[in-house]
Amino acid sequence: MDTKLDNLAEARQLLQTLEGSDLQSATEWRPYQDFIHCAKTIDYAMTGYPALKPAWLRRTVGRLAIHRFLKQGYMNHNLTADVAGSPPITEQGTTAAGLNQLLQAIDRFDAWTGPLQPHLLFGQLSKEQYDRYFAMHIADHLTALSKA
Repeated sequence: MDTKLDNLAEARQLLQTLEGSDLQSATEWRPYQDFIHCAKTIDYAMTGYPALKPAWLRRTVGRLAIHRFLKQGYMNHNLTADVAGSPPITEQGTTAAGLNQLLQAIDRFDAWTGPLQPHLLFGQLSKEQYDRYFAMHIADHLTALSKA
C-alpha cells in the first residue's frame, strides 16, 4: 500500500478507511504488530523512549536523518525492527485491535499539551516535527500491507 502522508490527520483518515479490512503483510510481522509498533512509537514521544542512542549520535547523524526525512517527505526503515529497549510485541491481537490502538495513540498525541520527550535517534523534536515524522513512519509501514 504505497502512500505519502504529511501529517497525522491524513494518517488518521487513511487508517479509518482500513477499518474492517482483511490485511496481509509482506514482512514476517502481522498487521497487528505494525500498528502496535507505530502506536508505541507515538506514545514514547510523550512518555519517553526506553533507550536513547548516545547524545553525540542524536546531535549528528540523528539530526541529519530527521531533516532529510522531513525535507523529502518520506522515510524508509527496517519494518520489522522494534523500538530499542521496548518490550517485544508478543500478543496475537487482531488487525482491528492493533488499528484501534494506533488510532487511540494518534488521538492521545493530538491532545497532548505536555513536554515531548526526545526521540531515541533524532533527539528533541517539536510537536509539528513529530507529527510529520509519525505520519511518514506509518506510511512506511503501510507499504508492507495489502488488502487480502
